[in-house]
Amino acid sequence: MKRHLLFLFGLIISISLLADVPQGISHQAVMRDADNNLIAESPIGLQVSILQGAHDGNAVYVETHQLTSNQNGLITYIIGDGNAADGVFQDINWGAGPYWLETKADPTGGEDYSITGVTKFFSVPYSMYAEFAGHAQTFAGLDALLARIEALEDALDNGVEDGTVTDIDGNVYQTVIIGSQEWMAENLRVTRYNNEDDIPTGLSVEDWENATSGAYSIYPFTGGNWPNEPVEGINSDEEMVEAYGKLYNWYTVIDDRGLCPTGWSVPGDADWTVLVNYLVSQGYPNEWNNPNGAGNALKSCLQDGSPLIDCNVSEHPRWNSNDIHSGFDEFDFSALSGGFRGSDGNYGNIGGAGIWWTATEFNDADAWERGIYNAGGNVGRFRSNKRFGYSVLCFREMEN
Repeated sequence: MKRHLLFLFGLIISISLLADVPQGISHQAVMRDADNNLIAESPIGLQVSILQGAHDGNAVYVETHQLTSNQNGLITYIIGDGNAADGVFQDINWGAGPYWLETKADPTGGEDYSITGVTKFFSVPYSMYAEFAGHAQTFAGLDALLARIEALEDALDNGVEDGTVTDIDGNVYQTVIIGSQEWMAENLRVTRYNNEDDIPTGLSVEDWENATSGAYSIYPFTGGNWPNEPVEGINSDEEMVEAYGKLYNWYTVIDDRGLCPTGWSVPGDADWTVLVNYLVSQGYPNEWNNPNGAGNALKSCLQDGSPLIDCNVSEHPRWNSNDIHSGFDEFDFSALSGGFRGSDGNYGNIGGAGIWWTATEFNDADAWERGIYNAGGNVGRFRSNKRFGYSVLCFREMEN
């Protein structure tokens, strides 16, 4: 967590060194056409909108620019210094975010905008920037902000030094602190229990159907049963595991030999509830039809057709496209869709569903799981047959 705060500090210092309180935000973009060719040394008509709340939210400020791209297709401009078409830049309350930047470009220099992109602002620096501007260049204002940064470091660090955890196989996972919990930000890919016993794999369909003890599978890169097509961008089992982790049945999750790294555990149903409730408290409702929902806030932004310029990818790992729901990874949870292996041994829904076991049993046949889907905005709660193969995330409660 300190890595992000050090970047934030650098941003504030660079602002403080300007001769005047800044009235705009410098921005650059590389112009490309629909075939991904650079649009170099060309007049560019640009419309810039700042959207509040979501990537398709209401515009609180709109301006236009007349620019010329350089030989590398680069345009440079200042948001807040264009021809205002709606709203006042200086009146934006950056603390009422999140905010998104929408750009529309006309490569002929006019107003027939044919190139559109949306990307998210990092809201914390801008809310602090707005507070700093209100101090009108006084060092007392800067001192107050630095004191706030120090307090944030103390609150968020909580003894976590590097934001990683390592399993018994030596796999290193990125982690993220959300509220009072620390979570893996990557799906588990371990092959052994903590006592070094191997977890069985390579089970036939019949053996998988009848399993009553732990086992894992790897989603086939050649394609599951649904959809029955190769996983584009993945060319080996090793690449599949690196992208999406392994699929474990529920018996693996509760094996007393231990699946997660020492000090970590598979979250129970109640632990997932704590996470979801925290997201709701931060303004992300757990609602299927809400584009700003808790599930979308946890999803990796990598998606086919993502409105975020740097996240629009066609090859895996990514989420399948959806006209309404797009991941924006507000908390660096970076959830990806690893699909599943059914109790009948069949595989499906890579790119469409990310499903994670909880350690909580429902009855003799079923256990609770949590799911995030490309077509919805929430974190779902369901019961599944214990012989299903789902992804696993490990977590731990933060020390007070």
